[in-house]
Amino acid sequence: MSKILISGGIERENGHELGEGKYYKGARLLRLDTGTGKVEVILRKDEGGENYPDEHPNLQFTAGCVVEGGIWLPTDTEVGLYSYPDLELKRSFSFPFFHNIHHINVIDGEIFVVSTGLDMVIRFDLETLQPLQFMNAEGKDAWFRFSPKVDYRKIHSTRPHDSHPNFVFKCGDCYWVTRCTQEDAVCLSDVSRRIDISRGRNISVHDGVLYEGLLYFTTVDGIVVVADPESGKIVEDINLLDFEPRRMVKGWCRGLMFDGDVAYIAYSRLRATRNKGKIAWINKFVSRDQGARYASVAAYDLKRRKKLEEWVFGEDLIHAIYTVLPEPSTSR
Repeated sequence: MSKILISGGIERENGHELGEGKYYKGARLLRLDTGTGKVEVILRKDEGGENYPDEHPNLQFTAGCVVEGGIWLPTDTEVGLYSYPDLELKRSFSFPFFHNIHHINVIDGEIFVVSTGLDMVIRFDLETLQPLQFMNAEGKDAWFRFSPKVDYRKIHSTRPHDSHPNFVFKCGDCYWVTRCTQEDAVCLSDVSRRIDISRGRNISVHDGVLYEGLLYFTTVDGIVVVADPESGKIVEDINLLDFEPRRMVKGWCRGLMFDGDVAYIAYSRLRATRNKGKIAWINKFVSRDQGARYASVAAYDLKRRKKLEEWVFGEDLIHAIYTVLPEPSTSR
């Protein structure tokens, strides 16, 4: 693949002091030419607006999805459809129940939005952009904790989250969501159907990509977890650090895309946090590499257990990465 897209954000210099929901000052979408190594910012958002808190809006492009001729791209509180390659905003929508959105996906002709701050996934009509169903990530009533009368877009944080859902996908006859708090993935219509991703390792989990009949997840310490979608059993753990010359902290591993046998996997740079439990896994590393200070994307051949190439991004480009996407098709 010649070019890939990378979504994420730039940190505020004083984000740690400001606290939850105020970390990021600018949303960024990058385009990386994997052949030449050229990287450029092709879309940015540095101002909030009516759908954000009045001060210190958290601005980042989270995990989107590609459709023919365009890309659906969310921020914490809005979702937009951008044409490609001109990146003109064609459609957009926002609702009071949008908070800390982590992912949007188009599945079976409908839109699924993961409103992480409200622990729910919302299903939308693709044409009208109106909500069809609210699904709590624990199988509870969608409004058991939150209120449909509150505009959560104006609130910086709703933490702690009961489940922190972050990625929605379809597998078989079920829509699934990956949950960071429980470190698993569950079927939204029957949460007893569960894939135990971490198996008690106390580690944050993301993604949920179906590739050649298997499901692939990432854990933030750099392990790709492979599951059998039929049984829900883990069939393999692939430690990406085994492909490195020495053990080192590469960053917060999240964001996975396949192109043939090549897996593109992203690493956000590590930032200061008040929740020290989220980064306790760093202590197991013998050394801390300079790379942990920068965001990066690496290409792997997972079948041959080999890292093919890596691209490290300067501090002025991007800090947090949510997803890696292929270029949208521009055919009509």
